[in-house]
Amino acid sequence: MKKRKLVILAALAIAAVMLFCGCAEIEKGESNWTPAHGDPKVQTKPTATVDMLVAFGSYPNTVAPNSITNLFKNIKIDDVTGLWVEEETETKDAEGSVTAVTVAKYDLQTGYYVEEVTKDGVTTTTYYAKEGNKYYLVQEIQWIVLKDLGDSYVLISREILDAKPFLDEYASVQWDESTLRDWLNGTDDYARGGEKYVENWNFIDRAFTETDIAAIRPVENKNTDNEVFGTSGGADTQDLVSVFASSEIDSYFGSDLSMQAATTPFAAKRGVAAEYKTRYGSWWLRSPGINTYFQGIDRNGDLDEGGYNSADITVGVRPVIVVAKSAVRTIDDTLPTAGPIETPTPRPTAKPTDEPEG
Repeated sequence: MKKRKLVILAALAIAAVMLFCGCAEIEKGESNWTPAHGDPKVQTKPTATVDMLVAFGSYPNTVAPNSITNLFKNIKIDDVTGLWVEEETETKDAEGSVTAVTVAKYDLQTGYYVEEVTKDGVTTTTYYAKEGNKYYLVQEIQWIVLKDLGDSYVLISREILDAKPFLDEYASVQWDESTLRDWLNGTDDYARGGEKYVENWNFIDRAFTETDIAAIRPVENKNTDNEVFGTSGGADTQDLVSVFASSEIDSYFGSDLSMQAATTPFAAKRGVAAEYKTRYGSWWLRSPGINTYFQGIDRNGDLDEGGYNSADITVGVRPVIVVAKSAVRTIDDTLPTAGPIETPTPRPTAKPTDEPEG
């Protein structure tokens, strides 16, 4: 009898060791980042070619010139009207004639600072987002065409556009209830006028015009459980903007297209942990990982099955949309110069304060 018990205990011990070893192969995502050094494990792989790229919408990207700081330094709330003050300046030639008029103002709907320059009867409008003490130029978003659906395209952003946790607070959640989904689609607290929109905005209203949004096709997303870890995928959803599930990755990317993605300077400033030399960062999937973790793609372009903590603020976002072909613009240029990557300081995009800076 004692011998039989010893055999059973030995078998259980071996099983425990095997289970432990097996789990060790599927690690949870790590967000450790050293800004001053490159990561030797990150190797550049083939990325999208120009013929696979289209432009649609716009979002903060590169660092704006320092002169922009002076342009907007006096944009503040008027104490009498409660409205944002607009500032107009004139540019004159040597004879004193006005050659251009520049208007600096603030857009309450998007949180963007706006520069309007009128010269020779033509007005050029440029948008900027402020993050920390810097301004970032709002530029066209470049998208990779992953699938041709006949009258529309399946697109994923070429770069990691922003930093956003899967959930604003650490807890168990699924995609259908996540704040990442609400932020991308402008729903619930992230709808215009919602509690979180006031300080955090949302993606869809900042990236697209009403005409753009009308061209985006709603998608029925299946959110399956993770059978390995026993975590729930939640209810199926209908989304205008989403992120991929791990089960969709292979069919869309195949074997010829890398899943590596560079981080924009704006996204790095917002908190994405970008590899210093290549600017590659990790990005969210909507599939559950271990417990309160969600799967993602790491800086090397590989699936992290264990996933990242749902409240991780260093994982980036590559939005996925289906858009009418007639709404996109084909491009023949390469990715704009990204500029320097700085140590991220996660915080909401800043609004003007009552007192001007400087």
